[in-house]
Amino acid sequence: MSPSSFLAYTPFLDPLPGVTHFWWALVVPLAFGVAMSWKAVRGPSLANGLTGYWKAVGTMVTQVLLAVVGIAAGLFILVQLVLPRLPAE
Repeated sequence: MSPSSFLAYTPFLDPLPGVTHFWWALVVPLAFGVAMSWKAVRGPSLANGLTGYWKAVGTMVTQVLLAVVGIAAGLFILVQLVLPRLPAE
């Protein structure tokens, strides 16, 4: 790719080439980055070392991923099972 092709790139409208098949897997690094940032700002003091910090980050990443999976399952059930059974009047 030439450098001039990046001038018209809009990251929220045009997906990166090669990422379109597994875009849903990008939630893992997103959750990791958000958890690291959140726990660095809002977590307990790091005076005792980083062990508690990484445990808190791992816990938050797990919670975020479980929440995303739960929301996806709920929306799937709503769209595929509930909405088609509603009357169309």
